[in-house]
Amino acid sequence: MTTLHNTTSLSTAGVEFDKLSKGVDRILSRWNDSNRPTKLTLLNDLAAAIQPGANWGALKAVAKQSPDTNSVSHAHLIPNTPKSAIELPARISSVSYSEKGLKISELADDVQPLFSLNHEGDPIVGLLLSLTEGNGFCEVSNYSRLILVRDGETYTKSLHALDLAPEIARLIYGSIHNLQSIELYPVFAQSDCGQLHILLGPSQCIATLPEAYGRVASPSIPSQGLRILFDEGEAPLAADVEMSLRLASATLPHLGLKQFPTEAVQFKLSEPLMQVWKPVAFEFSQNLDERPMYREPGSQDWVHHDDFLYDNGIQPSTTLGEPLDLALALINIDDPNVYLKASLTAGLKNPRGSKNLKPGWRGGLHSKWEVLRLRSGNRAEILSLNEATRKRLETGLNGWAIHEGYNVTDDLSLVKAEALISRHSRRASHHMKQVEAIMDGADPTDKTIMKSLELSPV
Repeated sequence: MTTLHNTTSLSTAGVEFDKLSKGVDRILSRWNDSNRPTKLTLLNDLAAAIQPGANWGALKAVAKQSPDTNSVSHAHLIPNTPKSAIELPARISSVSYSEKGLKISELADDVQPLFSLNHEGDPIVGLLLSLTEGNGFCEVSNYSRLILVRDGETYTKSLHALDLAPEIARLIYGSIHNLQSIELYPVFAQSDCGQLHILLGPSQCIATLPEAYGRVASPSIPSQGLRILFDEGEAPLAADVEMSLRLASATLPHLGLKQFPTEAVQFKLSEPLMQVWKPVAFEFSQNLDERPMYREPGSQDWVHHDDFLYDNGIQPSTTLGEPLDLALALINIDDPNVYLKASLTAGLKNPRGSKNLKPGWRGGLHSKWEVLRLRSGNRAEILSLNEATRKRLETGLNGWAIHEGYNVTDDLSLVKAEALISRHSRRASHHMKQVEAIMDGADPTDKTIMKSLELSPV
């Protein structure tokens, strides 16, 4: 971050950041041509005009320092975990942002002065916020905890606003406000939790820890535990990632998260499969979203709904996105914007309300399906795996689809429609143990085995 030296002139300038930000919003609302800059570009230009050499984040960070703020970060006080600690995997995940939203780096910048302050004599090394489930979105809770250090050990403390020094209160509630401007529902949904804890510390990344209220997969599965988040398109610094891992390891024992071990934990970075996508010639609709799209065999037109689906016994509300997501997660692929391109067959007719559903009652899919990554403004890409990994993916996806009422066929004459089905965004992690067993050879139609593998609520 840019270092500013003339802080006296800056503080007396009376810069009102919220008003400047709203003013930029009004300017951009009138700017409709293709040369329209981003909000951050204009804010950085304003910052440089106010204080030469500064960007927006640096300007705000310096302006917000109070006379009582110690400029030395407390990062060095975060204790290391013991060598006997249990190792658990952690993921790094990028988070997209919109022009009207806020970047993770901006949230991190604004809160940094907090980690140079003390509360009741104890150094502050972290701030814990939380997200709860809305209806397809996240709600930011006003409940927060400080992470403090005393005698070389961390502890957490819940505080009422009246118990806080004004500067600490301002930084905490500013972070809560900023968090509302970051779209974290995709992270929340894939974590499959009732509450997602957001851990801020002396780092440009933020960490998330899921709190389970029901049946969830073990955090020993890399995608289901700690995540370190950073801005899309900006590679995080290794030092920031390491700091977030250390803070999370030191904080976890104080959170009472039931799916995690009660013993000391050391989080270690686990990388997903990345170099597995190859360009492919495939034209997809610009209307593509999380809803499935269909077309008649031989047609080039993709639609969300059409009479030909009902005429041919195809259910538009397919559930094949769940087996796709679970199977991908279990072979270590985290990418969003992933779709199953499959040929579908008709479902069976069952009496309304019947409890004796026949195998394949939902319909079926042809065995020769593909997995594509489809991102707006980019060429289509196809998943390319080694033979062993591809076999596990096929076995897991096909097996869980069969368990859920589909059949898998090699007969092309049965195909009634082609489909693009998005990876399910809300992970059903309590089924991961079952899908993993299917990958290892379990029979998906064996109800006794599948029932025995269901996870119990934590």
